[in-house]
Amino acid sequence: MIMEFLVGVEYLNFRATCKECQLAAPVIRWRNEASLVRLKTYSLPSPWLMVFDTHQGIITFTDPMFGDKYFMKTPSEMIGDVRIHWSGYGWLLVFNLSHEPLSVMLFNPFTNDIRMLPPMGYIRSVCFSAPPTSPDCKFVGFIANDAFAAYVHFVNRKPEIWVVLHAIIDENVPRSISFPTLCDDRDVYALEAEGRLDVYRSMDDQDEAGRWFWEVVAEAPRGCSSEAQCFLMKCEENRLLLVRVDEYGESVEVYKLNQSTHEWEKIDGLGRRMIYICGATCICKEAKTPEMENKIYFPRLHSKNGKIVFYSFETRKFHTFNDRKFEEESFGGFLGTKYILNPHVWIEPSWSH
Repeated sequence: MIMEFLVGVEYLNFRATCKECQLAAPVIRWRNEASLVRLKTYSLPSPWLMVFDTHQGIITFTDPMFGDKYFMKTPSEMIGDVRIHWSGYGWLLVFNLSHEPLSVMLFNPFTNDIRMLPPMGYIRSVCFSAPPTSPDCKFVGFIANDAFAAYVHFVNRKPEIWVVLHAIIDENVPRSISFPTLCDDRDVYALEAEGRLDVYRSMDDQDEAGRWFWEVVAEAPRGCSSEAQCFLMKCEENRLLLVRVDEYGESVEVYKLNQSTHEWEKIDGLGRRMIYICGATCICKEAKTPEMENKIYFPRLHSKNGKIVFYSFETRKFHTFNDRKFEEESFGGFLGTKYILNPHVWIEPSWSH
């Protein structure tokens, strides 16, 4: 009777109560009609920080606001030298370098769905156009080292092959790009190593010999140094934001792209938005609670209380949450914090895809 009223986090909490409850409440694929109805009325305040413990075979989820932790056993396919390259719609794109040939997998940890993608070489930067369960889901991946190439794969179409699209090659084409972002399901924006914004347009997905039109959209914001990290993300209506964080976290800045002038314009805050950044993905969403808004969340933990660190535009300082709603004492930069070393990523909980 209790289980019939539980969904999402509540179901996970029930399973974690004791071994008997875990046996009584098996892992559910939230796809039957009754479960989907309950999920539609269930909302979550934020993405979670997901960490792979490759030594103990455990995946940990941490709620950045409440501080609650949830654990699950790592599937056998995910054990080994795992690299996470993308997160979205409740799914991960995972490379397992321990397998021969290299395994490329889509993984939804909330439904335990694992989907294998066709074998290929090691792609460094990726993005998706839609949830992997969508018939129109398109995967775009980049290789940018000595040579530059892009690959396109339609996840739910046959034949299951990769379409190779080569960009125009000259001395100005970047050899390293990060945070590729699809806009209007066609143009792919990405950051060059020094923070410059590039776009790849007019790709012909059906032509294996097709070429992309490449051009520079905007130079890096003024004052960017080689020590600073830049993160690119898309918010509502395909608007692009860039977050710049210096090496020690003493300076955190946000810019929006002016589509008319092709320049980055600095903004003073996020309003009702919240941003989550890490090396594999960047998420910008409207906050569902006032406590979460106008903040940037980092994959860092406070050295003393072990809570997730965020930057507040209201105070211009770093904080952690205390007692779910109130903030701990503020502190400057990344001093007193520690970076999460295991493979980690921000993920939006989803039991319906």
